Amino acid sequence: MLRSVLFLVLLCAPVLARDYGQYNSVAPEVRAWFRAQKSPKTGALCCSEADGIYAEEDIRNGQYWTRWTGHDWQPVPDDVVIHAGNPHGAPVVWWYVEKGETKIRCYAPGGGV
Repeated sequence: MLRSVLFLVLLCAPVLARDYGQYNSVAPEVRAWFRAQKSPKTGALCCSEADGIYAEEDIRNGQYWTRWTGHDWQPVPDDVVIHAGNPHGAPVVWWYVEKGETKIRCYAPGGGV
């Protein structure tokens, strides 16, 4: 159990997310949705609503592309796209930095449920 908790903490730590209250007005069911999302690639939690960043979305040649504050457009790997409905409606990206490279952990396309 302790190993699992430590793993989840380490998994979310690279994002260095901060909840500054920007999600205080989010409905409880949407907050629960954020917290329940798992990466289709790894099965690991995407983390929480504080880690999910509202993003812009584009579809190019059948592939999602996204950008968010401070980042340029980048392709979303197909294996991290969450295909379940997104009750928030706006595209959400969970990202991290590994060896100086920005990577996408999870991506929920916009459009709602």
